[in-house]
Amino acid sequence: MLIRQYQASDEKGWVYTKALSYLFSPFFDDRETEKPALDTDIYDHRIELVAEMDGQIVGLLDMDIYNQEYSQSYLYAPADKVAYFTNLAVHPDYQGKSIAQALYAKALSELQEHQVEKLAIFTRAGDVANHLYQKWGGKLVCSDYLVIGQPKDTPAFRFGVDLDKGQLALKDMDNQRLPYYLREGIYIVTDQTDLDLFDIEECYQELTYVVDIPQA
Repeated sequence: MLIRQYQASDEKGWVYTKALSYLFSPFFDDRETEKPALDTDIYDHRIELVAEMDGQIVGLLDMDIYNQEYSQSYLYAPADKVAYFTNLAVHPDYQGKSIAQALYAKALSELQEHQVEKLAIFTRAGDVANHLYQKWGGKLVCSDYLVIGQPKDTPAFRFGVDLDKGQLALKDMDNQRLPYYLREGIYIVTDQTDLDLFDIEECYQELTYVVDIPQA
């Protein structure tokens, strides 16, 4: 197995690997037909790695490093340099072969080279991924719920994070607590008890981890 830097010619294999991997995961609804470009308004750099076996892309990892201004105001883990775990996927036929671990080990050395202090990871409930992130030192700092259903009301909101409680903190324009908000057709619910406000078709728990990156 070869762990190397992503190249533009890898895009087709990158898309296929991510699509197949996510199809059998809690992120089945994350569909991309091309590799997104780096948002240079908030990010300074992207770590882009692929795992290759017999000329085939079988794994991928992307981490985007925020610029200093965004890092210092980052809600989940403010620091001088924060990175966001954008993508991690392993082809279903090659899972269980420590490919994700190899990708992360290479990425960790690059995070250290860039003096990144915090790595934020957004995921959903699922034993395999969460076990990996915890193994890598991820500390759970926030949890919420993704609900497909119909609420009684959809108020305007302000977005925040209550790190003491480990959950999102939503407020209306009068600074009063809100139990949920709408994002891309899915309702984000802050507290498990507020799930009673919905006639739920499907529900997924969303988890946020933060990894403290040891400095070389």
